[in-house]
Amino acid sequence: MVGHHLSPDDQRSSAAGPTAPDPRPPGAPATEGTGEAEPDADGPHQAAGTAPLEAVPAETEPAETAPAETMPLEVVPVSAVKRRLRARLLAQRRALGASRRTSWPRPGSATLATRILRLPEVAGAQCVAAYVGLPEEPDLGDLLARLVAHGTRVLLPTLRCDLDLDFRAHVGTLVPGALGTREPPAAAPAGDLAEAGAVIVPALAVDRAGRRLGRGGGSYDRALARAVGATVIAVIYDQELLDLVPSEPHDRSVDIIVTPSRTLRCETV
Repeated sequence: MVGHHLSPDDQRSSAAGPTAPDPRPPGAPATEGTGEAEPDADGPHQAAGTAPLEAVPAETEPAETAPAETMPLEVVPVSAVKRRLRARLLAQRRALGASRRTSWPRPGSATLATRILRLPEVAGAQCVAAYVGLPEEPDLGDLLARLVAHGTRVLLPTLRCDLDLDFRAHVGTLVPGALGTREPPAAAPAGDLAEAGAVIVPALAVDRAGRRLGRGGGSYDRALARAVGATVIAVIYDQELLDLVPSEPHDRSVDIIVTPSRTLRCETV
């Protein structure tokens, strides 16, 4: 029996079993090596030798987001801020030692007088308006005595029922006034604030721009409107010089600040 010699390719084909019939019609070009994928139940296959396909997300409408809930900002009126600051400063003054409140003249009176009298606006004035301090306020007793001794006309305030101020000449005698103040007697000559070259006013606090915080009655704000051209000087304790004092349009500012330890000319804003 004559045996057939099989080539290596024929041997591989025989080992793999019978080949399936070619479904292509006669004469159709071969597709070997094209890498075309056959569809199956799981969808199309990746073509051999190509980069993996990136999934393209389906186009969707952007989700609407609910607006974030925001808490409304509380707007605090300037008047309310002033009331709170005023209450704190008054409590601070009430906490001063008993010796400062009861001795007369109180400690620091001579120092304040010397500082104020060194100001050329005071030293050269023929008329100065000042005040008599309440027990917890910086004491101006020594200043008043030295001004009178120097021959300067001194005007002191009297509180009216509408909380405005009238002024009378200081004649050396003081009588009780409204709200715990002391003032010249009714027989003292009346004074006009427009006469004063310098007006010395009380304050609870002042900042470097001259914004002044008073006790809330508006008395000096009204009075200072009549002191045209006068230098306004506020007297406070050292700790009452603040970085910023809240103010409103009707508030009158000051030109100079005097404390027991320093004298400041206010900055222009």
